[in-house]
Order: sequence, then C-alpha cells, then structure tokens
Amino acid sequence: MTSDAETPLVSTMEALSKRLGAKTGLSDEIASSLRNLILTGELRPGDRIVESRVARQLGVGQPTVREALVALEHLGLVSRKANHGCFVTTLNRDEIADTLRLRGELEILAVDLAIENASVEAVSALIEIARDMVEIAGSGDVMSFYSRDREFHEALWALSGNRILPRVLSQVMTPLLAFLFIRNARDGRALDYVRSAKAHVDIAESISTRDKAYARRIAQGAFGMFSSQHLDIIDRFDHLAHGAAKGPAGPEDGRPSRR
Repeated sequence: MTSDAETPLVSTMEALSKRLGAKTGLSDEIASSLRNLILTGELRPGDRIVESRVARQLGVGQPTVREALVALEHLGLVSRKANHGCFVTTLNRDEIADTLRLRGELEILAVDLAIENASVEAVSALIEIARDMVEIAGSGDVMSFYSRDREFHEALWALSGNRILPRVLSQVMTPLLAFLFIRNARDGRALDYVRSAKAHVDIAESISTRDKAYARRIAQGAFGMFSSQHLDIIDRFDHLAHGAAKGPAGPEDGRPSRR
C-alpha cells in the first residue's frame, strides 16, 4: 500500500480491532471495512493492500486477511498481482473503452441466446430485477444499485443457456463494473442512474418479445448509451484531475504573474 493510503487504513483497522475481539466471521468484518475504505475513496485505485500489515494491525493471522481479500477480489474491488500482492482495482481509459466494446458484443450475443433458450419465468425474473433497479435509482442508494446491476447482468448471462459465456463475461466485466462503481460512487450525480435502469428494463422486456432483430436494436442502443455515459464520466474526472494538478494559470500566457 502506498504511504498516502496508510493513515485511513491504520485508523480504520484500529477501530475494527477493538470491535472484533473473539468474534467469529473476522474475514467478513475485515472485508466490509476494506470495502468501505475503497468505496469512500480513502483507498484509491492502484493503492496496495499489504496482508501482513493489515494482519499485524488487527492482531489476526494472515490467512484471515487473505480470505477477506479473496472476497473483495470476487467482487472485483481488488486484484492480485503475482509477487506484488493486492491492489485496489484500476483501469485506464483505453482498457475501459476496449472492455466496454467487448462487453457490448458479448452481451448482445447473450440477448440472442436468451431469446432462444430462456423460459418465460426466467425472463420475467430478469424484468423484475430491472424494475427494482429503477426504484433503487430513484432512492439514490448507489451501493444497492451496483449490487442489483451485477445481479441483472449475471442473470442475463445465465439466461443465454451457454456454459462458457457467463464465465467469459464474468472475467471481462467484474473488474470493470467494480472500477466504474468506485469512480461513480464518489459523486452520486455523475451517472444518470434512472436512465441506466430504464435501459435495463428495455433490454429485459425486449427479450420477452422473442424478436431477435428488435431485441438486438434495443440492446445495441442501451450498451452504446452505457459506454458513452461511463467514458464521459472518466473523461470528466480526468480533466478535473489534470486541471487540479496543473494549478491556476497566469493572467495571459499561463505563467504565474509577478508582483
């Protein structure tokens, strides 16, 4: 972990250590605390999380911390690099754009296959998940929206009836969804959650028509909108970060004025 990330982690781990005592489920408590640090931005994308340091601060064994990090890895919030440890998930713009494009192609395939293979009951369940997303979007509960969004996409992949596609999409999408959530959670106004949720409803309802051409048009439009929304947010964040790093310009030529 970088030195800048140590202060919030130390204070949070000290507070957590006092609560844990001899309780069971230590790894769940640790995972929850680390997740909150990530989602609030106190641990930033690219920060390293050192198992031995966290274990020492909490007075627990490294296997317990490792179990917590594995849980976060499954959520896509951290990634493990060989011989380097765990890092908070980070992606650059090119990686995000490439993944979004691949995601669009693969999920359109999932829609096609769902039309062929999914039962009426399964499609109805997918529609209900999407409608729940609309309600959650209106409430502003970003964490619940993210959880339901993951559930929607995992259900869509399963509806394809293809045994390989869900695994491929999970590998492609889990880090991306987590990273985008981390970025968007810092400013709940950045993403139009209601518009996004309604697009999910459109996708699910288009599957129920069993019209492949129609469903494909709906899915292409929705995934294109999702990509544009997220890339616009990334560009806006990067522009603001670049401006903050550059500092205020001088009166005319960008050089500081002399007084």
